[in-house]
Amino acid sequence: MKMPFRMGAMPSLLLTALLALAGCDVIDFKGREPGEIPFKLVGVDTGACPMIMSIGQDRWNIDYFGFYLSKPEVRIDGKWQRVKFKQTKWQTPNEALLKFHNKCINPDDANSKLVLDVSEELLKLATNLRFTMGLPFDVNHADALTQPSPLNDSSMFSNRRNGHQFLRLDVSKNAKETREWSYHLGSAGCGSESEAAPPETSCAFTNRVEFILPMTQLDTDLDIEISVSNIVAQVDINDAESCVFASSEVSPCDKLIQNLVHRPWIKWQ
Repeated sequence: MKMPFRMGAMPSLLLTALLALAGCDVIDFKGREPGEIPFKLVGVDTGACPMIMSIGQDRWNIDYFGFYLSKPEVRIDGKWQRVKFKQTKWQTPNEALLKFHNKCINPDDANSKLVLDVSEELLKLATNLRFTMGLPFDVNHADALTQPSPLNDSSMFSNRRNGHQFLRLDVSKNAKETREWSYHLGSAGCGSESEAAPPETSCAFTNRVEFILPMTQLDTDLDIEISVSNIVAQVDINDAESCVFASSEVSPCDKLIQNLVHRPWIKWQ
């Protein structure tokens, strides 16, 4: 009688040891845990330090690029269901920080993935993913020094009046003349007694951007791509003023917020 094919003794022992160490947890041999969503920059030379992107005929250094996401939800059977982020140094249950600029020189201070605290079975039922770029009002204007990571990142915080930077992009180039340009998106038109005091009511321009991404049921290996050049599309950053906590009704901030809302700068890969 023929015996079925069996692995050699050493691989079997190794597998047994791994399962023993894991206990009841499921081992993901692909290196991705359930709910993990990598974010990848496109149109950017991520091997350069600093990273370099091309806009028109010019090459720009990405000196800083990061943004906050909040309120993760999935759509199942036509109904939105609130989910949470897994608690890490880059995520609270309700907010997450993506940060790319330090990836080549200080990878411990960079984060290019989200991890939803969900099961693979739940993701297989989802038809949409929804989240907001920005932070809720109470979180946004709280004292950053007393907030948990990543909300205590001083590089993404202005003051209690204006709150956090929902998105921060700093670029520069070294040509015949050095040029620097910044886009710091946060709530604008916030009134308070001083910069150290939070506003009592909503700001004139909340500047939060909601995203809804379609999902294919049974597909749990999800990757999101980010196009920095689409964020600044049709804005001549060689001549335009920087947009830092400014009204979305003035140039170039009006065009930049339109790009965030209408251009596919964030989408499934």
